[in-house]
Amino acid sequence: MTTDAPYKGPCWCMRVEMPDSLLRRVPSGERGRTCICHRCVAEARRAEKWIPKARAGEFYFTEDGRFVFTADYHLRRGYCCGSGCRHCPFDAEGRPRAEVLEQASLKDA
Repeated sequence: MTTDAPYKGPCWCMRVEMPDSLLRRVPSGERGRTCICHRCVAEARRAEKWIPKARAGEFYFTEDGRFVFTADYHLRRGYCCGSGCRHCPFDAEGRPRAEVLEQASLKDA
């Protein structure tokens, strides 16, 4: 998101809740201008065992009563838990898949 291009496309960082521990490490003059890589966010969230509370629209129940998180929830959490979730938006390397980010940005429009 830090390039000069007028449209940079959807970025995973617009969906995730950044860990305060990482944000504090960014110099004040660089906040909002410097990227924090996905790997750093995922490592910080895993280390703190952070699991956000699901918001309305971020989950549903299947016909057999199972609780299922949507891709929006997983993106906000910021990392793959490795449980094989139905709507996991992350690829094999743990990065958000581009097509999921594109769909998420279309919903916001």
